[in-house]
Amino acid sequence: MKKWISILFWVTFSIGACVLMAFANSRQNDASVGLPEIEIEVTDHMLFLTKDQVMQRLNDRNLIGENRIYVENDISAIETEIQNMPEVKNVNVYSYVSGKWKIDIELRRPIARIFNLDSSSCYLDEDGFLMPLSDTYTARVLTVNGFINETDMGKNVPAIMNNDSLKTIEILDDLYAISQYVCSDEFLSAQITHVFINPYREFELIPRVGDQRILFGDASHVKGKFKKLQYFYSEGISRAGWENCDTINLINRNQVVTSKR
Repeated sequence: MKKWISILFWVTFSIGACVLMAFANSRQNDASVGLPEIEIEVTDHMLFLTKDQVMQRLNDRNLIGENRIYVENDISAIETEIQNMPEVKNVNVYSYVSGKWKIDIELRRPIARIFNLDSSSCYLDEDGFLMPLSDTYTARVLTVNGFINETDMGKNVPAIMNNDSLKTIEILDDLYAISQYVCSDEFLSAQITHVFINPYREFELIPRVGDQRILFGDASHVKGKFKKLQYFYSEGISRAGWENCDTINLINRNQVVTSKR
């Protein structure tokens, strides 16, 4: 008899628990979630995307709404939509037990601005991805012009580096190697302000101080060439003199060649 009572108790308990869970889920699904809280991580005040812009883009895609309920809130679709925004590096969308939900966004950080042959312009970020310009912020970064025309925002350096055919025809990966090195070095980032790409796909650097041209050549031996340049600035330029120097040639691997005015 006691055994049957025990079985009946657990059956009743299980049914009751299932009913309560179903009721709770039903109430949660019908609960209003409202608009999300948005947190944007910004590097060096580079606010290329505002909270209002994120809200507007999601609203345009009918992914958010003040009267939206929990069951209508497609977090996966929202996260995918934001991740595909060219200004966004990482995004995390999640909800709390209370029903409130939040969007955490990390923005991309540009290291160079490209001025294309067709007069358009875009940024190259620290991970090798292209970014469009922003209506809210203009970054003070290394500028690039010359024989370059990067207009495909879907292009990126990691994809080029993993494709031997693309590496032979693209110049974006070479530009990235030079820009990244300049921006990661305190002295060079203060000294080098502009890169020109000539018709032979060779790089020329323009310093902040003086009006010399630095003939860098192609992107081979990037580290070695910049080390030569830094040594020349610390030792050689004092003997050559800024006013006498017209070009600084780093193309030859083992020497720095200068030409006078």
